[in-house]
Amino acid sequence: MPNDIFKNKKALFVLSVLIVGFSLILISCAPTIPADEGQDQNGGTYRFLCVGVGEYINYGSEVDFGDSPPYELVYQVLSKWKFGSEKVGFSSIDYISDFEATKNNILQGIASTFSEADDDDVSYFYFGGHGGKDGSIYYICPADMTTSVSSKITVNELEEALGVIPGTKVVIIDSCYSGGFIGKNEDGDEFSDKALKIFNEGIIKIFSSGQNRERDLLTADCYKVLASCSYNQISNTINFGDNIIGAFTAALLEGCGYNYFPADSDSNGKITLEEAYLYVKDKISSWGNLYLNQDVQVYPTNSTFIFTEY
Repeated sequence: MPNDIFKNKKALFVLSVLIVGFSLILISCAPTIPADEGQDQNGGTYRFLCVGVGEYINYGSEVDFGDSPPYELVYQVLSKWKFGSEKVGFSSIDYISDFEATKNNILQGIASTFSEADDDDVSYFYFGGHGGKDGSIYYICPADMTTSVSSKITVNELEEALGVIPGTKVVIIDSCYSGGFIGKNEDGDEFSDKALKIFNEGIIKIFSSGQNRERDLLTADCYKVLASCSYNQISNTINFGDNIIGAFTAALLEGCGYNYFPADSDSNGKITLEEAYLYVKDKISSWGNLYLNQDVQVYPTNSTFIFTEY
């Protein structure tokens, strides 16, 4: 009998540990992928929110954007990212995908994942899925989108959600017309050659409400942005690791830890934003004619900001 009691208590203890452990990997609408906790030597904490939408609630398979990047694949890469001399990893890697990636859940996920951020922290937001524009309004498409623009997440709505978060924000967007998130809201069929050269400089006017010039100038340097294509281009998909995902996402994963870190062009254990941009840009071009009209965009240009370390 004492042995039975001991076994029962032991089983209950194990079960309680499992329940507590499981609860720790949940956020409001999506599982949290376990990650290393810690701060770099400057007190900075790193967090990542990944949103992937391959399927849409109100539409059939004809509008699917390939597959949402599997969280196993995302974690496989992001768990290798280590920052600072102490090589700390992400304190959280949160994931929202497919039908759970509604507009409300995405905006709430931003608020939840980055709720404890301070001025020393770095917050990464990734979106992979459809994007579009309505006149001069650029948007990304959550899983519950309808034909109404109000059902999408416009560039201004995304900036409003991210703008209240202290510290540095790294925004990664793999969607059609995603360059419009860091370009100028200009009407017209094509940018002139001159406008193309200053395309990325529009972040101050576009990645904000445009209503508070002083705030715009103060917050613009807090954003680091990679976008999969120009304001008037389509983002393509490719077979990567037995999943049909965005070519931009595939190139970024390949360059930044899928097997190793080829985007680290000077082999110093750090990949700057500029190195990540150049690797993805060149990799997509190397995949052939289908991808030649997909021009990866970056803000700011020639940035020495450390995108990842390992």
